[in-house]
Amino acid sequence: MPESTEEYFQIISKENPLEFLSKHICPYLVGTQWDIIRKSSLLMGVTNDRSNLRMRLHILLCGGPGTGKSEFLNWWQQKMDGVLINSELTSKTGLVGDARGKKIHPGLLAQSNGSVLLVDELDKMSNNDQNGLLQTMEEGEYIITKGKNRQSFKAEVRIIATCNNLDKIQKPLLDRFDFPFNVSKISRIQRAEYVSDIIDSFMGKNAKDYSLVVKAYLNWAKNAKTWIDPTDEPSIKKTIKNYILETDANIEGISYRSLEFSILRIAYALALLERSKITEQHIQYAIELKDMVLKEFIGCI
Repeated sequence: MPESTEEYFQIISKENPLEFLSKHICPYLVGTQWDIIRKSSLLMGVTNDRSNLRMRLHILLCGGPGTGKSEFLNWWQQKMDGVLINSELTSKTGLVGDARGKKIHPGLLAQSNGSVLLVDELDKMSNNDQNGLLQTMEEGEYIITKGKNRQSFKAEVRIIATCNNLDKIQKPLLDRFDFPFNVSKISRIQRAEYVSDIIDSFMGKNAKDYSLVVKAYLNWAKNAKTWIDPTDEPSIKKTIKNYILETDANIEGISYRSLEFSILRIAYALALLERSKITEQHIQYAIELKDMVLKEFIGCI
């Protein structure tokens, strides 16, 4: 057994932390669709902004009732200290705050600075709160103005949001999600395949909770330093350029922020998990992940 926490984490690093840790995120949700969602949320969890760089990743889960969206949010709230809000109630509790009376009130976004914000039913959020969320996702802060008083509030939040209806979400806000997923109910065949796992879970077999390990590793890894070697830059640029020219995904309506920059943010998160420099292999994995998400999501809009 390792003698220190850091030694234990170094063992995880050698085992591919993305594969090793992601399977412990909300493990009771069954169906292959959750494998990529777990990995994406692990990458989101390790990201944080650096000076003048917006490196945070954001996730959107779109689907009907009974697909597991709320269970996923609840796991992040209970196990990873995520801040859960219901969009129908934000107009009462004040997501972005307001300027009542003589004071400016910062709202829940500023209070959640540095946290994972879990937004349930994003499609029911008011336009004003959607605008504030958009500004926060873009800049890591938002501004409230009252007369000549203009005040900025820091809100570097990472978002996991759910929705039932994409039509009610502003297009610029939708574009800010690096990982938009269509979540569906699993088929009868898949459901039958997981009966044994469900019974084991119900009976408490193999019920070890590794969420504390996941949480501690993310807190440890996100403070790592990562970089791109100048010698690697030509191959990295060529890899991204070739993808843009050759992919059969419909990328014409997708912004630079949601494609090229998103690929770089994903590769950055992969490197943080491994506590290494950003390599062409990280870029290639990020491209494969992003391409898969885009094809499945855009095809369902």
